[in-house]
Amino acid sequence: MNNLVFQVNIKPNDVKTSGRKKFVYSKELYDYSNVRAKKYAEKYNADYFCLRNIEWLGNYAPCYHKLYVYELLKKYDNIFYLDSDAIITKSCPNIFDFTEFSATRDVANTEAGNKRIERKNNIHGLPLTHQYFCSGVVLFNQKFFEKTEKYWREELIKWKDIKNAQHDQSIFNVLVAKYYGKYNVLDYDWGAHWKRGKYILHYGNPQPKIEWQKTIERFEKYESRISPS
Repeated sequence: MNNLVFQVNIKPNDVKTSGRKKFVYSKELYDYSNVRAKKYAEKYNADYFCLRNIEWLGNYAPCYHKLYVYELLKKYDNIFYLDSDAIITKSCPNIFDFTEFSATRDVANTEAGNKRIERKNNIHGLPLTHQYFCSGVVLFNQKFFEKTEKYWREELIKWKDIKNAQHDQSIFNVLVAKYYGKYNVLDYDWGAHWKRGKYILHYGNPQPKIEWQKTIERFEKYESRISPS
């Protein structure tokens, strides 16, 4: 199989998005994540690519440029997308062992979490059975490409200006729920932003007051406790 690990590392371009979440850019953290992801790709015989410009999609906010996955899926069978504020640990197994589109739930599987999922599905007009997912750690496959490639541009145009939308996350959830169907739900170890995992630590856009070098140092201490040398 022809596999790829894909990331986006684009500096803020002052383009506003409709969602409420504000994105914080950290070159130190992003670059560190990119280096780790490239090593992970090499470990499992996958290619690695990091998108660093807006030429393909145009002047959209950086979060939307992960839609470049559609261009890459013309060449690759499977693509593991990873946000640049997520860091892979040495314990992370081969994501390409999965065959279906895969992602973690956007919130924990609790009563409160399920109510939040219900609200998100209602906002987007999705079935209540849809497991609304985080778009920061996703395994894309050819089935996803074939079933959604015709629709992503219209969904982008529709959701980019809606007040309660969640940026690219809205678009990918709508595409999966409407055109792909049931997907493989990864457990929180695969980079859920709401709980520290063994395979990927997803910092979920931490605030700028954090010293990034200390974040990296804390990550490496944590990794040394959970990962083989």
